[in-house]
Amino acid sequence: MGLHAALFAACAFNSFPAYDILSVDVTHPHSSLERVEYRVEVDGEALNRFSITHVSKTHGSSKGEVLLLSPFSLPGAFYEISEAGGYQKSAAGELAKAGYDVWLVDQRRTGLPVGACESGTDCTAMAGWSFDAYSEDALFALQLIRADHPRARPVVGGFSAGANAALATVNRAPRDFAGVFLYEGTFYNQDPAITAHNDAICTNLEAALGGGAIFDPSTAVLGGVLQLAQANPSGLSPFPFPPGTTNRQSMFYVFSAPPPPGALAPTAGFIRNIADFTTLQFVYTNEARLQLVGPLFDNYGSLPALRDLACGLAGRDDSYYDRIDEFRGDVLIYVEGTGFGPAMFDTAELFEQADDITIDHNPELGEADPYFGFAWKQTFLKPLEKWLKKTL
Repeated sequence: MGLHAALFAACAFNSFPAYDILSVDVTHPHSSLERVEYRVEVDGEALNRFSITHVSKTHGSSKGEVLLLSPFSLPGAFYEISEAGGYQKSAAGELAKAGYDVWLVDQRRTGLPVGACESGTDCTAMAGWSFDAYSEDALFALQLIRADHPRARPVVGGFSAGANAALATVNRAPRDFAGVFLYEGTFYNQDPAITAHNDAICTNLEAALGGGAIFDPSTAVLGGVLQLAQANPSGLSPFPFPPGTTNRQSMFYVFSAPPPPGALAPTAGFIRNIADFTTLQFVYTNEARLQLVGPLFDNYGSLPALRDLACGLAGRDDSYYDRIDEFRGDVLIYVEGTGFGPAMFDTAELFEQADDITIDHNPELGEADPYFGFAWKQTFLKPLEKWLKKTL
């Protein structure tokens, strides 16, 4: 494996001199699967360390490469969760078992405890964590793929902010990918209500960045409410909810209620997981599956990335989609009922030269329900596998 690592590093340094492969770790999470994790560092910054993980069958030919980019403040392990037990039953495992070479790219994360950045830990590297950086990380992963397969044209895509990163990546390299799939994530929008909603957020974020702010500590709430709801559901929430709110109730406030005024959200009616508040139960989502991502969330979010999202949706920055009309591959777009809404349909119109555009629309579901639902293999995996068979 050392020889392979040296080959990849030499290849990568030709086009990506700032990237350094620190280590390569090979494991077999299932007898039929191999998992190779490349630990990467950018610009010699410890905070700029992240993983690119390759999952494949131990034997047999490949049907093609699938590059999965991670959601906001989450690692590639997001695609490796399995409430059913066994790695092979995760999204990454299922795709690898089906014969695809799966490449998972972490979104850059601090890995720091709550309060660290505010207490003197050097977090200045986060100033560079825009979608330019995330798309650069994806293109570095493409370089690794092409070290073994020089003519490879993978599919690239992702969930939520992973879709934003995929859109930004294809915009930079529209001829390098056979397909792109976007699960509830975009920078483009023509709906006046969404534009107005994000215009104010864009203005506030640009002002914060201009004042020297670079991180959002409220991201800690996402992982925190999930972990506390599991560990102590009846305990009182430490987060700023109404007095008497339990940890379990706080989970539903965060994941199943529209955002309060001023909150960072792509739309005013953004709801991740539809729930019944009278019974405090998710309608479609498997709570055990959702809680698996609780420990994966970072405690800090990138203000530059949040700015890119809001200013794109506000119509004030087109730099992440201004070349999408050059893309000639296949497109799959997931649209749910309480996510980006009309913006996802608007985004489909950007792909003027795409070979084919498929829209998977589930208006009854919340933004994250298809991936976390009891029927996630039907609502998320099956449409993706059907599309991959046609695209690769």
